[in-house]
This record gives sequence, C-alpha cells and structure tokens, in this order.
Amino acid sequence: MTRTFIHSFDPASASPVAGPTVDLEVSEIEDAGIREVLQTPGAAYGAWSILDALLAATGPGTPFIFKEPLGQAREVKVALSGLFGRFVARAYLERYLDLSIFAHLTSQSLLLDGRRRIDIVRRSRGDLPDWVACAADLTSLTVAEAKGCHDPGGPDKALGRGWAQAQRIDVTARGRKVTIKRVAIATRWGAALNGPAQAYLSVRDPVDEGEPIDADDKDAVFIGLLRHHIANLIDPLGHAGLAGALRRLARERFQPGLQRDAASARALLDAAPVREVDGASAIEGLVGGFVTRAGPLTDATANPADQDVLARLNLRPVFVGIERDLIDAAIEGEAKTVRDRLAAAIKHDEFARPDRAGGWVIPLGAGRRIIGSA
Repeated sequence: MTRTFIHSFDPASASPVAGPTVDLEVSEIEDAGIREVLQTPGAAYGAWSILDALLAATGPGTPFIFKEPLGQAREVKVALSGLFGRFVARAYLERYLDLSIFAHLTSQSLLLDGRRRIDIVRRSRGDLPDWVACAADLTSLTVAEAKGCHDPGGPDKALGRGWAQAQRIDVTARGRKVTIKRVAIATRWGAALNGPAQAYLSVRDPVDEGEPIDADDKDAVFIGLLRHHIANLIDPLGHAGLAGALRRLARERFQPGLQRDAASARALLDAAPVREVDGASAIEGLVGGFVTRAGPLTDATANPADQDVLARLNLRPVFVGIERDLIDAAIEGEAKTVRDRLAAAIKHDEFARPDRAGGWVIPLGAGRRIIGSA
C-alpha cells in the first residue's frame, strides 16, 4: 500500500522526486525494518510487523499518518520515533538514492580492509551516524543518519541533529580521505488524533570531496562494505560462524591470516544449508533463515508444514536470505564478479521481494514454502 510524506530535499536541484510529496510502499518500509532489526547490533524482534496496525486506515496513496502519537511517555516516543525513523529512512535510501549495501556503525572502529588500511575514522565526539552504504554497482559511497520525531514545528531541528552526526566520521584509504556523500534524513510523524496532522520527510544530501585513490583501493572499500553487510544480515539467522569469518576477512592485515580466514569462510559457506523457494526457479540458492513477528527462528528448523502453521497463526513468517554465490564472491573479494552479478536483471517473482544486493525477503504461507538442505 502506497503512503505519502510531504518532501523536501537540500539541494533541491538534486532531488530524486518531482513535486511536493514522496511515495513509499508500506511493504518497502517493513522490508527495510526487517533488514534493519537483523543487521543492527542487539536483540532482533518483530517491530517492523506492526505498521499496518498503527497507521490510520485512510487507504492507498494517502499520507503516512499514525492513528495516535507513538506512545505517551517521552522515552517511549523517542525510542519508537527513532526506530521507525530508521525504517522509513532506509526504505527511502533504497528506493530513491539506489543504496542497497549497508554497514552499521558502532562505537568501535570499523575496518573495511585491514591489509589496505581502509578504515572508518571518527572526526569528532558524539553519537556516530547510522550507516556507511553504497549502491549495488559498488558506487555512491554514502554516510547516512536517520532521525524520527514528533516536533510540532516540523523536521528541521531533527534534520540539523542528523546532519551534525553525518559529519562525525570519514572513510580513509591509507590515511587519505575518500570522497563520500553525507545524507541526513528526518521524518516528522503525523497522527490522526492528538498530534501534528502532516507527515514530513526532509533530506540533506551534499557531496564531500576527498582525495583520489587508486582503483584497487576503491574496490576494496566496497568489498569491505559488502562483507559487513552480509555478515550483519546472516549472523542473527543462525550463521554466526560464517558471519565472523567474513568480518575477520575485512579486518585482517597480513596475507597469511587473510589466506587462513578465506579458507575458513569457504568451508563454513560449503557447510551452510542452502534454501530454495518451492516452485520458484527465478530465485537461486539462498543462505538465511526464518523470521516471524517474534524474531528469528535460530534454534529450530521450520519444515513446509511448520511454515504453514506459522502463517495460519498470523505470525507473518518470512524467509530472509542472500544468494549463496554472492557470498562466495564476497569471500574471494572479486569486485568485478560482484558488479556483474548484481548488475544482472532481477527475475520477477510474484511474492518474493529482492533488495538489489542479492538479498530476498520471501513471505511464507498461501502455498509459498521454503525447501532445501537442513
């Protein structure tokens, strides 16, 4: 179902949208929420699956308006606003800025390639931005921060806070600052009762020029992002060993260790269960896991009968996976293979939803089931 936000973009000449509003599908926001909750450090739970119940039932193509503000206590409003703000911002970044590979930032240093000294460097004190991201063709390196708020005056203050956070890191290669886009996105919520009447989505998006770096270092930046993106996605889905091996590949500084880590990652990938969608030849073998409203099913397998039961009980089961061959290319560090694979046209599937980075969210039930090695 399409919902709309009043839209502003700075600089206006670079806006990806013509007109005063921007559209997002609720399913796009929910899929972004699934990936966000899985890839963000901490507990994975089904916060993405409640949007329909929270939105005013005004129909497709209408403004994105909640029935009521997100909670009464300030701490609840702040927490839920921040969480849903990330979901909306990621859906916007994926649809309108073509970003699909996301590495999440924590207070710890994030090495993208230890051997080539490609690093995320803090510039100033304070909370770090949410993501370093790039497009599926391994371009458009971007630092992004999302904010959600109920500010009666609009999203400007939240956008200012987000913009300050987006400037707190640099990406460096051998000590040289790399050219990046810095993006801040602020969503001001609207509510049908007891809240602002309009929903706003404001974006600030300039380019921060850096120094030239050679092509191999540039490829290494993007391969490092892809390794962290895959690791953070599959870790909570029951593939902690493979996720750890991918992260070690990104961090390793010396060739012998790199060879050892690559061998370990290949062995773990070979041992990982490969799943397929029953009757859907358009989707290749996937490594991933089952997710419900209650979070990932990491301690149990779900055979086709179990998947039907989960759907019948309205636990909204989905399979979240990433193409096995793309993981293989990320292990080998083959930038051309990754580009060629992700540039290939995605075959249409009636139910499954791709993310343009080899990832799929597949709703289960109504005859749609996951099969494959356990």
